[in-house]
Amino acid sequence: MKKEKISIVIGLYNSEKTIRDVISEIRDEMTKISSDYDYEVVLVNDCGPDNVLEIVKEIAQHDKHIKIVELAKNSGQTNAVMEGYTYATGDYIVEMDDDFQMPAYEIPRMLKELKDRDLDVVFAKYKEHKESWFRLLGSKINSKMTEIMIDKPKNITINSFFIMRKMVKEAMIKYKNNYPYLYGIIFATTSHVGNLEVDHRPRTNGKSNYTFKKLLGLWMNGLLNFSVKPLRIATFFGLIIALLSLVLIVVLVILQLVNGTKMTGWTSLICATIFFSGVILIGIGIIGEYIGRLFLSASGLSRTSVRNTVNCEGDGDEKNTTED
Repeated sequence: MKKEKISIVIGLYNSEKTIRDVISEIRDEMTKISSDYDYEVVLVNDCGPDNVLEIVKEIAQHDKHIKIVELAKNSGQTNAVMEGYTYATGDYIVEMDDDFQMPAYEIPRMLKELKDRDLDVVFAKYKEHKESWFRLLGSKINSKMTEIMIDKPKNITINSFFIMRKMVKEAMIKYKNNYPYLYGIIFATTSHVGNLEVDHRPRTNGKSNYTFKKLLGLWMNGLLNFSVKPLRIATFFGLIIALLSLVLIVVLVILQLVNGTKMTGWTSLICATIFFSGVILIGIGIIGEYIGRLFLSASGLSRTSVRNTVNCEGDGDEKNTTED
């Protein structure tokens, strides 16, 4: 019987002091479950300033489970792991960072949670965050944005340590936009998502590679790439402004008829300006809605994702459509 396979995808950037520990712990934990699962570690070098590539090449010479993907230029963590997914051949894919804060010994528990609850994705939920206030604030903003823009459930915590089924990975590598947002693809693909409380280590080397500029870029990818809600908000505000200006015009006309109040040129001009500004916003929102739908259609995201099928003609056995 062929064993199921776990692919662990890690983007490498400025991690020469931690990557040996990360790989060593993964090897130890995967050995413990080797009777049931095979595994591979896909390391994607994102052209950092250190010597991490030479280190992992040396390790790979003595470990057949390691694959190394060397990018031609720095592309950012999200693009790096997206490229790594194309080389991942496992039935289950784990994404984790290279800073040794995410404990590999939690992977078997996350896999068990995925299977026991019949989920497609399980995100780690840290019992206690060992990050700076800046990263914690960024995580909270990111979480709130995904709730509003891509309908993430409020009870789901997202971060870059998670396990997913092969079918979710397949949806990810079909996405062709240059500015991917992993969580957007996940929630556009499946609603079978859960959390598992895990440990989180304090940072042992340096500081986070995420600057405010990088976090802002990440948020913008999520804001613009997976939702037309910003366009609908523009339409909504345009409609409100136009209605309020109409009410104001009606009030001024009534005052003119009842009290003889003069509608000065400035007042009438402002009313007209507000009204037509609202009309313009409505028009922009409608045009944007069409463009947004064309954009989402061209991005490669499927409208539906099939988890499995049931043989209705036979004995009702379930068949996973993602199996080779």
